[in-house]
Amino acid sequence: MGDTAVDAHVRAERALLAELHGGCSVPVGAYAQTRPDGSLSLFAQVTSLDGAWRIEGTLSGPMGEPEKLGAALAAELIDQGARSILDAIRGESAVSR
Repeated sequence: MGDTAVDAHVRAERALLAELHGGCSVPVGAYAQTRPDGSLSLFAQVTSLDGAWRIEGTLSGPMGEPEKLGAALAAELIDQGARSILDAIRGESAVSR
């Protein structure tokens, strides 16, 4: 027994995090929800450690393709500059170890 919508939400969020190599030490947020028309909507943001820079986006797609939605939104965030934020964070983390 399970809730297929919740399963799709989690799979979309996890796919986005996997594409961005997000983890507990990287400020990446993702939130999926079901739209009134039954489609899946995914919001995500990547924020610099000091909060000075934020890249965010929202994308909607079929409920049956959550991984594609997560990967597509991750690609959009990277195109908007999220990679430079993530690289800077990872560089700072490596220096502080």
